[in-house]
Formats: sequence, C-alpha cells, structure tokens
Amino acid sequence: MIVEVENMKKVVLIWLDAFSDHYLSPDLCPFLWDLSRNCFFSRISPLFAYVGIKHCFELGVPINTHKIWNDHVFTGFHIGNNVQHALFRGLLRFVDKASFSDGLNKILRYALFKVSKVEYGTPHLIPANLIDFFPVPKKSCESKDLYEVLREHGVRYLRKEPKLNRSESAIIRSIPKLLEAYDALFFKLNSLDRLGHEYGPLSDAVKQRVSFFDDMLKKLVGTLDKDAVLIVMSDHGMIPVLRSFDITGFLGNKGFEYGRHYISFVGATYVSFWFRNEKYRDAIVKELDKLEMGRFLTFDDKVRLGLDKIGKEYGEEIFVSEEHNVFFPEFYHVRKPPKGIHGYAFGKYDMPIFLMYGDVSISSKKSKIDFIDVMPTVLRLLDLPISSSVEAKSLV
Repeated sequence: MIVEVENMKKVVLIWLDAFSDHYLSPDLCPFLWDLSRNCFFSRISPLFAYVGIKHCFELGVPINTHKIWNDHVFTGFHIGNNVQHALFRGLLRFVDKASFSDGLNKILRYALFKVSKVEYGTPHLIPANLIDFFPVPKKSCESKDLYEVLREHGVRYLRKEPKLNRSESAIIRSIPKLLEAYDALFFKLNSLDRLGHEYGPLSDAVKQRVSFFDDMLKKLVGTLDKDAVLIVMSDHGMIPVLRSFDITGFLGNKGFEYGRHYISFVGATYVSFWFRNEKYRDAIVKELDKLEMGRFLTFDDKVRLGLDKIGKEYGEEIFVSEEHNVFFPEFYHVRKPPKGIHGYAFGKYDMPIFLMYGDVSISSKKSKIDFIDVMPTVLRLLDLPISSSVEAKSLV
C-alpha cells in the first residue's frame, strides 16, 4: 500500500549521538526541556544493537528484517590473514604502537584505512592480526533506504557527520542558509558520545556540551520558517562505568587460548563467541556461567531483544555484561576503560530521545516510539510515498 500526504515540509534532523534522557532537565538544558513540554516529545525504546540502529532508522524495518546487528561480522576460522595485504597489516601495527591514546589511534587508523581503500566502519581498534576475520557487514535487505527514496523522488538533501567537535557549531549555524538550497538536512553530531566515553556522563565536560547544544538549538529554532520541521533525536544514552573485567585474560588463565580454542569479538558490553568445537564451547560456557557480572543470551532473550533471526556471523553465543560493568580491554578501548558506555542488553539507566518541533499534526501521542518510526515520519513530512515494505507508521 502507498500512503501519500499533502503540504511538504522542510526537514532538519539533528542526531545527537549519546544524548541521554537524563540530560533533559531544566537546569542542564532549559530550552530543550521547555520545548519537550510544548511540542511532540517521546523517548525511544532502546535497542541492543550497534550499527543495526542506523539501519532501523534508514530502512524503517527491525533488525530481524534487515539482519544487521553489530559493526562487524565473523567470516570464519578458515579466513586467516589472506584478505588484506601484509603491508597494510604492518602499517596498522605501526600506527597502533605509535599512538599514545585510543582517540589518536582511531584517527590514524581512519586515515590509513581511507588511503588503503579499506572500509573502516565504526572507529575501532581490532587487532591487526584479526582484521581479516571481522569485516564490515553488507546490506542484504532489498528495501530502499531513506536516502534512496529521497534521490528517487528528486528531493534535495544533505547529510553530514563531522569528525571534529569544533565543526558542530558551524554546521548548526549554517542550517538557515542551507534550507534555501535543500529540502532536508541530516546531521549526526558525535561529540557527546566521545566526551561521554572519555569523561563519563556525569562529568563537567558532558554537561558543558549539553548546555552548548541547548544554546545552539535555541538560536536555531528562532530562525526557522513555518514550513520547517526540526527533529532532534539520539541513538542511545550514556551510562556511568563502575567496574571493568578482562574476559580474554580470564579465559586465558583458565587454559583457553584465543584463536586455538575460540575466537571472540570483544565489545565493551558484550562478547560474541565462535568455538572450534562443541567441547570447547561447553567448557567455556561453563566457566563464564559462574560470573556474576554477565550472562549468555538465551533464545528467549534474543526473541525479546528482536535478535532471534540474525545469523551466526554475529556470534554462536553472545555473553552480555550487567549495567555499569564493561569488558576491558576490548576492540574499541585498549589503553584505558571508558568512563561512560552504552549498548547494554537489558539496560534500565536511561533512554534516547525524540523531539519534533514545527507546524505538524501528530497522529497519536506516545510515551515511547521505535527507531523504525522515524523513516516513515520523515517521508510523510516530505510528502513522499511510504512503501509497504516499511514496518512502521508515521508519527504525523
């Protein structure tokens, strides 16, 4: 079924990476706090997903449909180091050794991957000897994503995701001028995520950045015409870290050798496992089941999380940590553990937000929405058809 609406709007979508609903207070961000009480505001149901969140947003379908969950997939024990050239892996080791911080390491890696024409994906620190085992997943869903639909209908749009904090204020200030040339603007601003990981969500650095965005958005709203709709959303929150645990070291002390007995993709809040055989699977599961800081996902857990139809390339078994606990070292932090993190399977601490300001009629008020609701909402605001493949309804 195709649904069409009248009166095309100009759309400005600002994705504030890691903006927690805990930040939304009259003291910390008074403008957004007031706006949330005078326009459409909802929290977004958290997803235990990583790059999968982006695909839910862009495709309007859940993870079990588009089948992309994590930032990387496992290609199998047989791959070895046969994909990337030995010179590339050698340069990668040099860059890793020469970097004095995880942040610098990721910047240098980004440059090396780009020059080498190797897809980097989400900035990571996967060891050089494991690069070939964990490539970036490819889209397999046949549905058209949001940007494909926009191009198909000749909508003028601009997407940007600046890498530097100082670029974000310039982007926000440029929006009124950009709306003269574009019908839709999509900006993902990541500084809160970086600061939250480094300093923690309760830090002065994070509070100052939240206040910065509050002030910038207040100025922006004052410049918007009546035909413009502003959407401010986040993909997850940020949770204080209290404890860390070296899961690879723990298994090593129990006699299990990485690569020989198992391979794992180690994230801060989860570890995906693949085993050489059932004997090692049973033994490793038995040891980890004794830990109080985490547990393996059951099939019922995966159903509840909407992950029961993803492939084994994301893990034969997935071990998840309890809130406020992280695995360290892991494939995104190797020099010091993060002070803030997100991506817990059953997190209760906070939630991402969705705020929509403009002259629009809301179909129904909801205390919580899903990421898949955003894509059809944007299409409806732009007076574009919503395909029957979209598994959500517009909020307007």
